[in-house]
Amino acid sequence: MSDQLLGSALAGAKAGVITSLFFSGPAVALNALVLLAFKSQVLVSLATSATNCSQSGPASQAGTAQSCFSSLFTGALPLFFIGLLAISFLASIFFGVCFELVPGKSYLRKALLVSLVMLVVMLNFVLPLAGDGQQELLMISFEVALAVGYSFAMARLYRRFTREVEFQSSEPSKLKVMLGRRDQTGKKRTFSVNSTQAVEVSAVGRRFRGWLVSGGVSVEDSKSPVTTIKVLGDGLLKAT
Repeated sequence: MSDQLLGSALAGAKAGVITSLFFSGPAVALNALVLLAFKSQVLVSLATSATNCSQSGPASQAGTAQSCFSSLFTGALPLFFIGLLAISFLASIFFGVCFELVPGKSYLRKALLVSLVMLVVMLNFVLPLAGDGQQELLMISFEVALAVGYSFAMARLYRRFTREVEFQSSEPSKLKVMLGRRDQTGKKRTFSVNSTQAVEVSAVGRRFRGWLVSGGVSVEDSKSPVTTIKVLGDGLLKAT
């Protein structure tokens, strides 16, 4: 994996520490509130749909709907939280690694698309815990709203932890700016703040004269075709 991808992954992970908790905590809390608000319906659903919850009796007696209802809070909800936390955190890292590949012209549009994919994964692998369609609809509605909030937070935080660098060339057909094996000439890329990136120029039929920088970008050796840049802010790197 290139330094650029690692840098973006780091920024995504930093943002994900906050956004995954923002999403998972309220989602579990809302699920718990819905379970309590519709307790009678949930008990009926558990008694009729789960064979190990069909007996009648108190919560202290195994195999009863009351016991199964209690186990939702002691077992299922904690696992639900861990599942949401893991998926939302991995989504944030994916957002950082694949930021330039995600369709959309703005940070928010890209984040909205990733959060939509994240939500689909969650609904398929981390199912709502309530008993019937009404409660599940409420929980899904809550999670959709939280996913939208997640995308706003992710877009804002990812921008905070990254800077944009534009790569240019005085003669793009003959001088190309390379990161690893990728031609970045004429493109803009995001990097983690305070990161260093190895760059080089590919010259065909043209002598390389040096690097020009502006903004928050500095270059280690402006005369070397293979060098390192440091990203402290938005800026530009140009091969001449």
